[in-house]
Amino acid sequence: MYRHILIPTDGSELAERGVAQGLALAKSLGATVSFIFVVEQFSEVSGRFLEAIATYAELRKEQAKSVLDGAANAAKTAGISCETIQVESGQPHQAIVAAAADKGCDLIVMSSHGRGGLSALLIGSVTNKVLTHAKTPVLVCP
Repeated sequence: MYRHILIPTDGSELAERGVAQGLALAKSLGATVSFIFVVEQFSEVSGRFLEAIATYAELRKEQAKSVLDGAANAAKTAGISCETIQVESGQPHQAIVAAAADKGCDLIVMSSHGRGGLSALLIGSVTNKVLTHAKTPVLVCP
């Protein structure tokens, strides 16, 4: 059935539910897993905010490493072969779709959304965009 599952995470509590569901499915199928954390780029910011954005980006990279290490440890504990991917992109959904294609994944497992409130309204759901653009099947966990 599915042999290689891509699991996007941003470290949020909701995303961790997607990680848990993806790992459970991978274990039951004997599939391998790739975890991806997309660090968003803010290339259009300049001036006095540039330093703050650079600091934020470094913090997000550190968070990405920590989150991916945690996911890899959970996979290892469950006996699941995995790899981790950290990507910088202005469009997280494009990075997720591209990683699924590049890695030959035959399923993407992700939570229903990560952002809430005004941010979700202005930017839109990454999950919704992945569903719209992915050629790979997507399993969405609430």
